[in-house]
Amino acid sequence: MRSCCRSFRVRTRRRPTSAIGTERRSSARRRPCLRTESRGHPPMTARRCAGERCIARSGAVLVAVVLAVLALDVTARAADPELQRPQREDRGDLIVLHLRGSYYEMGRQQAALLAPEARAVYELQLRQYGEYRARAGLGFKLLDAVGLPLWARVALHNEASGFYDEMKGMADGLGVPRIDVLRAELTLTGGSTVFAATRTATADGGAIIGRNADWSDGYGLRRPVVTYYHPTNGDLEYVAAGWPLAGMPVVGVNEAGFALSFNFFVTDTTASLWFPEWPHRRALQVAHSVEEGIHVFTHARRLGMPTFMVMADAGGDIALLECTVHDCAVFRPDGDWFGQANHARTQPMIPLDRYRSADSFRRRAAIEAAVERRLGTITPLVAADILRDRSNSAYVNEPVVANVHVLNAAIVQPASRTLWHSTTMQPLAPFGEMVPFTAGAAAATPRSLPADPRLGTPSMEHERQIVDEVRRAVRLFDEGRIADAGAVWDRLADAGESLLEPHRLAWARARVRWTTGNLREADALLVDAAREGAPFEVRAHALVARALIADRERRRADAVALYREARAYLDAHPEYRDKFLVVPLAERIAAGLERPQIEGEFPRLRDLQYVPH
Repeated sequence: MRSCCRSFRVRTRRRPTSAIGTERRSSARRRPCLRTESRGHPPMTARRCAGERCIARSGAVLVAVVLAVLALDVTARAADPELQRPQREDRGDLIVLHLRGSYYEMGRQQAALLAPEARAVYELQLRQYGEYRARAGLGFKLLDAVGLPLWARVALHNEASGFYDEMKGMADGLGVPRIDVLRAELTLTGGSTVFAATRTATADGGAIIGRNADWSDGYGLRRPVVTYYHPTNGDLEYVAAGWPLAGMPVVGVNEAGFALSFNFFVTDTTASLWFPEWPHRRALQVAHSVEEGIHVFTHARRLGMPTFMVMADAGGDIALLECTVHDCAVFRPDGDWFGQANHARTQPMIPLDRYRSADSFRRRAAIEAAVERRLGTITPLVAADILRDRSNSAYVNEPVVANVHVLNAAIVQPASRTLWHSTTMQPLAPFGEMVPFTAGAAAATPRSLPADPRLGTPSMEHERQIVDEVRRAVRLFDEGRIADAGAVWDRLADAGESLLEPHRLAWARARVRWTTGNLREADALLVDAAREGAPFEVRAHALVARALIADRERRRADAVALYREARAYLDAHPEYRDKFLVVPLAERIAAGLERPQIEGEFPRLRDLQYVPH
C-alpha cells in the first residue's frame, strides 16, 4: 500500500465507552485493529486477524516501517555532499567540482574530471614557461636545470597544506612529469581588484568580500572553476574559486565561516624554493577567524609566494595581510571597509613593492569610489553591482573594476559560508549570473544573484566583439604576423571605434610601423600617443620611443629634449615604480641622455593594449 513509502505510525483502536460508563463490549476480549495514517491520504483499516496470521501481518507492517525509515535515511545520505562521489557539473561557463579524499586523491580527481581543460592549460602554461626560459639568463637556466629538480625531490614533502600532494595527484592523473606540473604553476601572473566591508558599511553588519581576479583565459582555454574540497584528514571543508591546475584558492570560504582572497604581491623574491609553506591554502583548512588566519601566516616558516591576503570571518572581522616570503605586515582599516589592488599600503612593505603601477593605483581608486557610494547598504546583490563598476572610464581597454581581464568574479559572505561566482567567461565575467556555493551543511540555499540586465544586449555584444578583435590583433603580432595585426588596428582606427582608448590605439599602430622599420609613420603616430591626457604608461613609452627615433635619424637635439621630457614626466609621478614598465624606461632614458642610441637593434616596444593575451 502507498502508506508504506511515507511516514506513518501504527496504533491500536478501542471502542468508545457508553455515556453511563459501562462498556458495550469488553475491550480485553476484542483484538486490536491496525490503523495506518499516511500523510495526505485517508486512514486505511485492516481486516481482523487471529493467531499467527495477525502476528505475521503485524510483523509485515513493522518490516515496512523499517524499510521506509531506511529508504529515507539512504535518500538523506545520498543528498549529503560529504558522501557524494567526486563529480563535475557545468554552470554556464563555470566548472564546479566536488572532491573528497586525501589531497593527492583530490588532485587525481581533478585531473580526471577536468581531463581536456586541465591538459590544455598544462600545455599552455608549460609552453609559456619554456618561452620565458629561452629568454632568461644563465642563472634562471641553471635554476631550472638543477635547482628545480632538486627542490622537487628534497623540499616537496610533508607540507601541511597538501599543495605538493595535490600537484602530484594532478600530474599522475594526467600522466605527465610531476616537475613539469610545477613548472607550469610558475608561469602565472595577474592582478586583482577586491574590497572587504563590515559593520556600518554593510546592510546587516556582517562581513562581505567582493573580488575580481584578473587573469588571462588563454584565449578561451582557461575556464573558471569552483571546487568543493572535502578532505578526509580532519581539515575543514571549504569552497575555493580558481581555474584548472590553479593549486591555490583565488578566493574561498570554509565551513567555519572564515574567508580569504589572494592577490599577487610583486617583490624581488617572487617564489621561495627552500622548504616553503603555503598558508595561502592552510588558513582555509584550519582557521575559524581572521585572528587564526593571521596566526597561520605569521607562524609559517617561509611562504612559497608573496601575497596580499584579504581576510574576513563570520564574526564580522576583516583585515589585510601583506606578506613577502619572509615577513608579514597586518593592515586594519580605520573604518569598516577597504579596497585593494596590487600595491602595498603598509610602511614595512612599500619599500619592497615592485609593482607600484598606474594600473594598480587606478583600479584601487576605482573600487574605493564604487564602495564608498554604497556604504551602509552593501549586500551580496549590491556587491555584484560594485564588481560591475566601470564609472572611471568609457573605454573597454582601461583599468576599471569590471575590466576585460576578469576571469573569476566572486562574492563571499562568511556568516552564511557562501561564495557566489559568475557563470560567464572573460571578457564579461562580472556581468554574468552569480550562483551560490556553501561550505558545510547549509540551513537554506542562498539565492543566485541575477546577471546584469545589459548582458546579452546588442551594445554589450558589440563590446565583446571589439575586445575579441583587439585580442586577435595582439595574438597575430605575438605570432609574428605583423602586417595582419596592423591591418586589424588600422581598420579599428578607420572605423573610429569609440570603445577603444585612442592613445593606446595610436601606440598599437605605431608599434607595427616601428617593428617593420617604417620610422617616419611610427613617429607621426607616436605624437598622438604622447599627448597630454594619455594613460601614464602610454605617454611615457611614446616619449622614449620618439627620442630613440630622433637618435637614429641623427636629430640629437630633438632626442635629448624628448629624453628630458620623459624623465620629467616620470619624476612627476614618483608613486609609480613598476619594475616591468617604469624601471626599464628610466634606465633607457639615462642611457639616452648619456650618449646617442644609434647602434644595435631597435628594442621591441611593449604591448600596452590592456587586454588579456
